Parts: sequence; structure tokens; C-alpha cells
Amino acid sequence: MTFTASLGSAGSSTVLHLAGRLTDADVRTLRTLVDQAVGSAPRRLLVDANDLEALVPAGVRCLAFAQQHLAPGTEMVIAGASEDLRQALARAGLTESMTVVTATATATAAA
Repeated sequence: MTFTASLGSAGSSTVLHLAGRLTDADVRTLRTLVDQAVGSAPRRLLVDANDLEALVPAGVRCLAFAQQHLAPGTEMVIAGASEDLRQALARAGLTESMTVVTATATATAAA
């Protein structure tokens, strides 16, 4: 599935929706949206990864950049993370600085 991404907001939260397979060719698009999300100074950044099938290491670095450049006290949540994404975030040392909700936990919570 082709990678798509969109950015929206609701109140003081910014939502970054990711879908498909993020390849190296798509990283520039993700980085642009991450820059916009960080620039909007949200109190909470929600990355909706429920429809994300794959993410290259450069995509993980973009998420790390977002987390590092958010204002102190801003919560970053990765919702719907696949096991592969969760492991990639853990290898990058990011699971301690953001909330990661796995796809299974998200589906169970919705039931």
C-alpha cells in the first residue's frame, strides 16, 4: 500500500495519521508534516499508526526528532503501533519518552 500521511488538530492536540508503507522516498513528506506538527506547539501529539504497514529507520528518526523538539511537558502518543514499530521505537530508546499503544491494545480498548 502506498504511503499517505495527514495532519490535523483538535483543540490543543495535533494528530498525525500515517498509513501504508513508509519508504525512504516518503521520508521527506513525513519530515515536513513532523516539522508542521512541532511548529504548531501542541500540548499533545498523537501519531495514529493504526494503518501504518511498515516504517524505514529514517521514519523512526523523524518521530525521534518530533519528540525531541516538542515543548517540555508535551505528551507524544503513538497509537496503534504494530509489534515491528514498537520494537523499532524501543531499539531507538524512544519508548521511555513517549506513550506507545500497540495495535492489539488499541483494538481491545475499542471493543
